[in-house]
Amino acid sequence: MFRSSGTWSSYVSRATLAACLVPAAGSAASEDPPGPSPAPVRVAGSENDARIERLERLVTTVVEENRRLAEEVRTLKDQLGKATPPLPSPSPPDPAVGAPAEIEPAIEVESPATIPSPEPSESAGSVLGIESSRFRVDYDNGFSIIPEDLEKTPFSLRVRNQNMFRYNGFDRSERFWTDSAGNRVPIDSSNYFGIPRGRLIFSGAMLDPDIRYLLSIDYNTVTSNPIGFRAYEFGYRFDRAFELYVGQAKVLGSREWLESAFAPLQGPDRSMATTFFRPSLSQGVWILGQPTDHLYYRAMMSNGFNTLNLQPQSLNNRFAWSGSVWWEPWGSYGRGYADVQNREEAAIRLGASYVFARGRGSQNDSDAVENSPVRLSDGTIITVPGAIAPGVTLQTYDISLASIDLSYKYRGLGLSTEFYFQDLLAFAGTGPLPIRSTRALGGFLQGGYFVIPEKAELYLRGSFVTGAFGSGDELGGGFNWYPLTGRENLRFTFDAARLETSPAGQNRTGYVAGQTGLLIRTQVSVFF
Repeated sequence: MFRSSGTWSSYVSRATLAACLVPAAGSAASEDPPGPSPAPVRVAGSENDARIERLERLVTTVVEENRRLAEEVRTLKDQLGKATPPLPSPSPPDPAVGAPAEIEPAIEVESPATIPSPEPSESAGSVLGIESSRFRVDYDNGFSIIPEDLEKTPFSLRVRNQNMFRYNGFDRSERFWTDSAGNRVPIDSSNYFGIPRGRLIFSGAMLDPDIRYLLSIDYNTVTSNPIGFRAYEFGYRFDRAFELYVGQAKVLGSREWLESAFAPLQGPDRSMATTFFRPSLSQGVWILGQPTDHLYYRAMMSNGFNTLNLQPQSLNNRFAWSGSVWWEPWGSYGRGYADVQNREEAAIRLGASYVFARGRGSQNDSDAVENSPVRLSDGTIITVPGAIAPGVTLQTYDISLASIDLSYKYRGLGLSTEFYFQDLLAFAGTGPLPIRSTRALGGFLQGGYFVIPEKAELYLRGSFVTGAFGSGDELGGGFNWYPLTGRENLRFTFDAARLETSPAGQNRTGYVAGQTGLLIRTQVSVFF
């Protein structure tokens, strides 16, 4: 019995072989008609031997053809990476053909079905050289690429976007204000749409599960720097009690400043008092951690109090030192001041912050990202010529800022307050000065309640600043609406505030130094 690949070539060869055998078999079986028997005839060279020789050559051809086809199938299997289904075995020769058994070849050709298949790949991604099972894609207030095992694959990426779109309207009550240098400054009404803050944030772990990174790119329509780096950091988490970072981040000195502007604040932005007192961002080194349950800290050594966009030659040779500590005795307080989640258990936070820094040079670059120039209590930038004394420009000064804060959340109610104590010290200028220091005090008190749980909040806010050069205050209120019930990601805010000689001025917030009048802000905040 022939064993072949089952291809049409083998069947044609077998049919040809059978056809050659038919005349020989038929001659042996036939009988002469009745009559006298003729004398036997002997064929010279034996015709049957010649036929057998031809058949042997055909068999050899069939065997070689089958071998060649088997090699082709093996090559195809290697290329396709999967086994070829078994081919049908050839049917046995027709008995009517009567092929002699002795000429059936004894050679067995290896069937392609018996060639071992390659082992299946562990994942489809391995065809492209990627082990897709090592990572998964997720969403948690940001698009995330997360390894299944951070120890084996120490890299993760989280991409977030934050946006504010605001209408800002101001109706002045006074046409001018006079600063401490005697300059008569016009007060302008305003009416505009803008993007005070937009952020694209990349963060995660790299190289090691405890090495963290962050890059925050800022974009806006309210400064002369529409796109720039806001913050960047690189750090290592030793344990819960100690993490070490380098980069650019917020200088400590105010709790409301440390809260993200995209957290659920009770208003479109931070209060007037916080805007006046708070520091800015700077480059430096900082540590943070949780040494015991419910107690947290953060400490920083940075280039200065307010050094964004300053070149190295504009920095002084003394660092700014800042720190903040807070206690949450009833469990995690969470983000912001509004109780969006309608907590069933009360939460309280008590904290304090402090920063000491030496300032030098002009404070007029208020267009830097989140920059907040140091001002006297009437709103005058302290380095304006004549701010302290006629004809004298302040060149160096020390800043000491301390604050204490208290916040409370429970069943839709959110209450918070913070008080500031600022000393500007060691004045030195281009000429003699009548004073060597000045002090300012201030703070805010605010509260809100969700009239529709997890959905709609009404709030009121008051803040003030007072000092030797003047005083200012605000009284405001409004409502927050959260379309996604119980979630902070999307918030609509309407806010109205009566300002009286505002000492604060910062392009992100809508406050302008010297303003007296009605400030209305309507805002949509979204992050994802």
